[in-house]
Amino acid sequence: MSGDVLNLDLLTAGYAQEMVEKARCMTEGANKSIEALERLVTKTLGVLQEQGIYAMILFLHSRTSTEKELAKTIRASLFGLLRELPDLQNNDQFPADDAQPQEVLKFFKENILNDLDTLLLIRDLYEQTLIYSRYGAKAAKDRGA
Repeated sequence: MSGDVLNLDLLTAGYAQEMVEKARCMTEGANKSIEALERLVTKTLGVLQEQGIYAMILFLHSRTSTEKELAKTIRASLFGLLRELPDLQNNDQFPADDAQPQEVLKFFKENILNDLDTLLLIRDLYEQTLIYSRYGAKAAKDRGA
């Protein structure tokens, strides 16, 4: 029976760890990348909590310069989390990780924002993932990456 249950907390923790590991592997220096990830994740979490999922997606697509690559990493992990959910697994409209912002926003509008239960679930999952990632980055930074 436990094989039929999707452990959402485990999923969020896994994708949060993935964000930290990808940041650690970036070329500008592990500790610097981890610090930048912690800052960007904190900003992203604030946008999610204050303005919602749509604004968070816009925020991540609007990053420039040093935050641009980290924003791609965050988006890829958050999209990966969505792909794990049974209702979205077989969705042929799912945008690629490097899709244009309008394509991503259209997907969210048509598949997530139009259903309140799905919207609230995704918001909570994203919030948990970003919180875990922020703490993971803090821990990695404190131990010297």
